[in-house]
Amino acid sequence: MPPYLYKSKITNMSCHNYCEPKSTMPSGIKSLLGMGLKYCIKVPRPTNKLTKTFDRFREDVRRIAFFKKHPPEDESSYIAKLYIKSHWEPPTAGKAIENCLNNLETAIRTNRERYLRKSISNLNPKQWNLINSLKNHDKYIIVEADKNLGGCILLRDTYIKRGVTENLGNTQVYKPLSQQQANNLQRIIARKISLFVSKWSNKEEDRDLLSEAEQHFLLQSIRQYPDNMAKFRMSLKAHKNPWKMRPIVCCAGTMLNMLSRWLDYWLQQTKPFIATYIKDSGQLLDLLQNLGPLPPNARLFTADANSMYTNIDTDHALKVISEWLESIIDQLPQNFPLPAVIDAMAIVMRNNLFEWGDKHFLQLLGTAMGTSSAVMWANTYYWTHEKSKLIPAYHHCLLLFRRFVDDMFGVWIGSDEEWISFKNDVSNFGILTWEFEERCSSLAFLDLTINIEGNRITTKTYQKALNLYQYIPPTSEHPKSMMKGIIHGLLRNYHRQNTKVNDYYNMATKLYERYVARGWDKSTMRHYILTADAKIQHNHKHPNTTPTTIPTTEPTEEPNNKERLFLHWDYHRDDIPRNKLRDLYNLHCEHEFANTLGIKQTTICYSRPKNIKDLLTKAKLHQAPGREASKFYSGELL
Repeated sequence: MPPYLYKSKITNMSCHNYCEPKSTMPSGIKSLLGMGLKYCIKVPRPTNKLTKTFDRFREDVRRIAFFKKHPPEDESSYIAKLYIKSHWEPPTAGKAIENCLNNLETAIRTNRERYLRKSISNLNPKQWNLINSLKNHDKYIIVEADKNLGGCILLRDTYIKRGVTENLGNTQVYKPLSQQQANNLQRIIARKISLFVSKWSNKEEDRDLLSEAEQHFLLQSIRQYPDNMAKFRMSLKAHKNPWKMRPIVCCAGTMLNMLSRWLDYWLQQTKPFIATYIKDSGQLLDLLQNLGPLPPNARLFTADANSMYTNIDTDHALKVISEWLESIIDQLPQNFPLPAVIDAMAIVMRNNLFEWGDKHFLQLLGTAMGTSSAVMWANTYYWTHEKSKLIPAYHHCLLLFRRFVDDMFGVWIGSDEEWISFKNDVSNFGILTWEFEERCSSLAFLDLTINIEGNRITTKTYQKALNLYQYIPPTSEHPKSMMKGIIHGLLRNYHRQNTKVNDYYNMATKLYERYVARGWDKSTMRHYILTADAKIQHNHKHPNTTPTTIPTTEPTEEPNNKERLFLHWDYHRDDIPRNKLRDLYNLHCEHEFANTLGIKQTTICYSRPKNIKDLLTKAKLHQAPGREASKFYSGELL
């Protein structure tokens, strides 16, 4: 047994058991799910497929070499976020470049042979047997708890029943389709996207709103993903009592989502005009720290939207969002394609097609769940109400008013009568309603506990009661170098979130104890935390520290994508180390690539191994024979 396996004893091994009754949970589940869904699995030998790795590296080098000699005429329309990989293969580069590539591959293959010895996996045979059994188990299913609270096990029948009763059984929101109807609609969606591109790239009719790069992106998506259909699945809201399921639609790799990506890119340009928007708790902290002394009647409040995505009336949203975009068009980028954006919103939000087991559905109402533009669409929709009604009517009552998608936060200084009126007006918009927590001096919002103490606001870190704290154990197949960064990032957040020093130290102590409970050596974890704390404290005391000596060289610009290379490599603890790969690259390629191609930076980029979540949670629903989703939906099975 390797030393790292022998020394690492995990005492915090738990999962969420929702089997009915709980005693029906299979033996040994905690020993597997207790590792955490993000636990990366170490296979006996490095599995990096060198031929595939070097094919990709060669293609990248040859692409740079080709465009070095044949630069594109116009790159102004290129949008990196809307890139879609094509099947074009660049021609071979010059002889010197090809020799470098061949020599590098030969050297790596030769040096790597000594690292291919068989080693022990970081899962024992019983855990492997459980993984193989649970992948497509007829009785049990593994799902992820909402809010990153860990892994859950429940009966597959319960999962499917909940999917029907809590979500897909609502025929006002989801329309069931036959297989043939779904296939026909898929072809209609492809036709709509094709017509969309033709319509908004028509130069003769002065509708030239899509660049050539945007046209290529959308048309290529139709060619590459003609048959890919989105898949419905659910996560479990373990923090709710009683617990419920959260609907999720996996749209990645579908042509409708490619149009949604394009739509999201342009809707993102409107974010600076949404005054109530916050991207995370860090931005809220900045706002709270700048509030200054509070009046004596100041109180905190929160509100949660009721199923926001499926309670946005599509027709109403299209109307109010379009009107708002038209009202700010002069402030948006000059090339903002407003008519095309409005057209794309209608296509995306009215054609969200997905499958669930042997059933197919079309979402009739609300935000197209799972698509890239869903968040910005929902944010923009409710902002139109905030801007036109809530802020003008209640700005004198709101010392602070912000929203994180469907979670609202504010500091109220108005009267009781105005508070009742405000709550009514918040829910008086379309069919979307909100549930309020009454005004108070202490509450939890996102990952913060926010308090009013005297006339000031203080904060501390908030963690949900059902959090399993399944931090990555040392036996997980992660590069050990990443742990310092993880610890530093967590402590930095705690330092920002906790107004009082004692609260920060309390969180640092808990972090230490929780990592030790996950198998980490006490002295190692103590070193990581103390080192990170010293750096955080120094940066806090000296936020604008500048070098005391004059730099001897001019600052260099960040390399662009024509000056940067990536060698993609599957990580394995026992594989050839990164510094050895770096030395071989420097020996055989660095000089020639820098001089001939202008390469300024080459990064060895690790891809993580598969983790437990990858193997046990699937977007596609496995159905036991005779217990298909359609039989639960029809009521044949209860």
